[in-house]
Amino acid sequence: MKKLLFTALFLLAMLASLVGTAGAAPMASKSATLVGVMYTDKGPVFTFDVSGKFSRSDLKGSLSVQGGGNYGLYCTDVDEDTVTCNTSKKVSGVNVSLSWGGFSFWTYVPEGSSDHCYDVYDWNFDQPYTEWVKFGEYCQDSPAAYGDIIFWDNPGWGATFPYEFLPESPDIDWCPFRHGGNAYYYPACPGGAG
Repeated sequence: MKKLLFTALFLLAMLASLVGTAGAAPMASKSATLVGVMYTDKGPVFTFDVSGKFSRSDLKGSLSVQGGGNYGLYCTDVDEDTVTCNTSKKVSGVNVSLSWGGFSFWTYVPEGSSDHCYDVYDWNFDQPYTEWVKFGEYCQDSPAAYGDIIFWDNPGWGATFPYEFLPESPDIDWCPFRHGGNAYYYPACPGGAG
């Protein structure tokens, strides 16, 4: 009963916000229609057909998950007719309400793929480099195969680098430090020939 009451209140609040948005005079020259939601390796992506000009501040928004949880919504003009928005990877398999540019929407975000997630390893930060450090996880729609290359934004190093899927860290025969296990690794050991 409590869940049913919450859902009814959530939908009523969404309806009220849409009525308020529709009555706003400045929005007459702008429109946005949600045309798709998909879950990618970077998290949920919302696609909108748009008309009119949207400022940089219009492209920042918020997202609320039914049952709790609030996240930022980050939107980009793809072209004059399309805007895409993304949010946290944690938003998966739930109903959400999202707002940006003076508009509000309600939709379902499909489940993210977690069946094929792999650790990503790189060198430690400070010299001398003495170990492989797990910097994150990379999820994909299909299983990885040895030799697969991804370009991954390493939050520790603050840049995008290539990583190769290997059964153990690269250059195992001469590298001064090693790590075993299927994972994506930076494809060379420091100071080596790899």
